[in-house]
Amino acid sequence: MANLQMTLFYVVTHSFQLFPETYECPEELKQKRFKRPILGAYFLASGVILIALYIPCIIVIIRTKCRVAAFQLMLILAILDVLSLFVNSVTTGIFDLLGASFCHYPLFTFIVGSIGLASWMSGCVACILLAIDRCVEINPSFVLGFLFWKPVFKTVMVLIIVYWVYGLGFSNPILFSAELSSWFFDPKIGADPSLYPNIEHTINNLFVSIANTSLYIYLCYYLIYKFGYSTSMWLYKSKQQILIQAVILCSFHAAAAYIYVYMQFFHSPPCLVIMGQIAWQWSNGSVCIVYLTLNRTIRNAVVRLLLSKRTREKFKLHIGIDEQLNNASGGCASANAVGAVVMAGKLFS
Repeated sequence: MANLQMTLFYVVTHSFQLFPETYECPEELKQKRFKRPILGAYFLASGVILIALYIPCIIVIIRTKCRVAAFQLMLILAILDVLSLFVNSVTTGIFDLLGASFCHYPLFTFIVGSIGLASWMSGCVACILLAIDRCVEINPSFVLGFLFWKPVFKTVMVLIIVYWVYGLGFSNPILFSAELSSWFFDPKIGADPSLYPNIEHTINNLFVSIANTSLYIYLCYYLIYKFGYSTSMWLYKSKQQILIQAVILCSFHAAAAYIYVYMQFFHSPPCLVIMGQIAWQWSNGSVCIVYLTLNRTIRNAVVRLLLSKRTREKFKLHIGIDEQLNNASGGCASANAVGAVVMAGKLFS
């Protein structure tokens, strides 16, 4: 467990003052800035766009009023993703444009870094659970299926929230370095770097990388082995989309997790650090892209949400049988009304 003096809990209980022995900035660092306008513009613009794309997806998920485990996980993951995008994209972009590091806005950076760390760590758990849910969907006898039994799943959801609170208040946060345009546990103030490593973050990242990779390999193998090549074009395309999604989500999560652990302990070239930052951004941002491109249920509901029926008809944005379903229960109704979409809708979540 982290030293409580280096956590948000200490800051809140000490009149919002950072522990001076580990977070007191030298005066010369308060004057030094490293402006990176190109990277700053990229992170800020892409972050705003990704959050703007995510918000209608969140509204749609909430409006479904669906109590299925996958939809509950999708909702909590969406909230955590937006919080993470606020940190790894919007805040990163603003700091890059200003050339500001931890020493320029220490308290703000400390709080935002705590939110970013907590959202990443608990989001990793939600991603693993969604991967397990996909495996259960294609193989009901999957060994971890008991996690989605109603009494157990309630406990699982509570534990995700508890894990977020722990990461927020009781773990030393990531702090921004404008010189490297990324976030580190070491605030780069000249103190001994060995004071700052976050063991919980390291364990979390190694576990999520191994678990997610293993689960998605199982998912892809089972789809290929169980279903093989299908003469049905719909089934063939559905399987292809599932495999594409698995590769995308797993790649970004694994890359972000491994690189962020590596660069906390070892000297890393700037290009690797930027790759890690972009991987973290897209491990959160790619989810809403997947929803809007591969999840037909959510995509159609977003179209209904944003465009009137007249506009959809004008631009020939017809969405088949979903158009006949009740908007308020779009996700679950679609799954019930269109038999095969039960598999696709949840697997694409």
